[in-house]
Amino acid sequence: MLTPCSAQEWSFQTAAHLLNRAGFGGTPEEIERVRQQGIEAAVDELLHPSDQLKGTDSLPWSAPKNVRGQLDRLKGHPEEQEAKLREIREEQRQELLDLRYWWLTWMKDTRAPLVEKMTLFWHGHFATSAEKVTNTYWLWRQNDTFRRYAFGNFTTLLKEVSRDPAMMIYLDLLESEKSHPNENWAREVMELFTIGIGHYTEQDIRESARAFTGYRIDSNEQFQFFKRQHDETQKRFMGRSGNFSGDDILDIIVEQPACAQFIGRKLWRFFVEDEPPPAAIDSVAKLLRQHHFNLGPVLQAIFSSAEFYAPRVVRAQIKSPVQFLVQSCKLLESELPPILSALNGMQQMGQVLFAPPNVKGWDGGKSWISTATLLFRYNFADYLINGSPNQHNTPPVLRREPIDLGKIIPAELRENSERLVTDLALRLYQSPLAAKQAEIFRAYLNSRATDRGDETIRRLIHLMMSTPQFQLT
Repeated sequence: MLTPCSAQEWSFQTAAHLLNRAGFGGTPEEIERVRQQGIEAAVDELLHPSDQLKGTDSLPWSAPKNVRGQLDRLKGHPEEQEAKLREIREEQRQELLDLRYWWLTWMKDTRAPLVEKMTLFWHGHFATSAEKVTNTYWLWRQNDTFRRYAFGNFTTLLKEVSRDPAMMIYLDLLESEKSHPNENWAREVMELFTIGIGHYTEQDIRESARAFTGYRIDSNEQFQFFKRQHDETQKRFMGRSGNFSGDDILDIIVEQPACAQFIGRKLWRFFVEDEPPPAAIDSVAKLLRQHHFNLGPVLQAIFSSAEFYAPRVVRAQIKSPVQFLVQSCKLLESELPPILSALNGMQQMGQVLFAPPNVKGWDGGKSWISTATLLFRYNFADYLINGSPNQHNTPPVLRREPIDLGKIIPAELRENSERLVTDLALRLYQSPLAAKQAEIFRAYLNSRATDRGDETIRRLIHLMMSTPQFQLT
């Protein structure tokens, strides 16, 4: 089992590590507050946040628009119908941009960071793409489902996902009829979402597909079970026979020992390290079974464990593009860049929300970094710090002002090279610098001893963010 982390091991660095992995980082002041809380209270607050998401029902994409009905009302008028379709597509395009920016902003500003981090985890686990799911309401609804069940019961979430319009569209459940069962969902739910390759047969896929026939979306864009299209005959699945429904199939899958191992490994990879030790996977799998796949107690055990804070783990995970963008803005105490700039940055770095590369989601880990993406990160950091070049010639939708240094650099530190570098290292790296690295930064400041203006300080911050160390969390 996992070893509890002792109170003696709790420090500023371990508190920072918790905020980095269970959320999107924190300022030195936020980290210090968590340190003073102690590990037990800090983890408990993450799992039971006081800040809850409110007011989403007023957002433009949070209600169905009955697109089909809008077009049906114009039947017999092809030109008007085509114009309405163009209008709907443009509206959906803009709403998708707004949805992406809303979620990024919420990740940065929320006081329930673990909820959003788990929502991001499920977003990559149950991957669906706006390229195929063109209805922004369905994408938002799925995102909201991930948030509501963030660290709830996995079996319940799995059943919700099977009825989720975005997933039904993405994996072709709407095309599944008892005369022609579609196997896409039946295959992926086992291969990618629950147990992995090698723990099911082709017959299991076929029989599972029959159980999920009849899943539809009604005129109000909600799930509907269409009984006439459901195969109610006997099925043979994973060695068991019965007139199984889709929910029955999912219950049988979750009962398989491989399911706890599969989910345990994905949780460990996302929150702890890219190559989970077998003992860690076994421990998390045992906790999942012990708590009947309720994720809250499992996450509490992970974040309270000595293994989570092991030296090989701390600051050894490559930041995802979303983590890089959100955490950078938190550390710089600045707003996010405009949505088109943020979207371009995420595209260049390899992670656009609601647009995973395929049903597997993002590979993560070392795949985030290449020569091209690393160079872009360095250039994007410059943009986050210094704002848009040629402000007057930059379109307003792309314009970004330089960061307010007064928020992060006390005026009295500007003339003290050693203290300034130490203070910025604590903010940007959450740990002391190696002597050689600190000397490089001090040498830069000393070379500009007569100029400690904003440009010099911003260049120092850019230099510190353009290091391999800053790419890690």
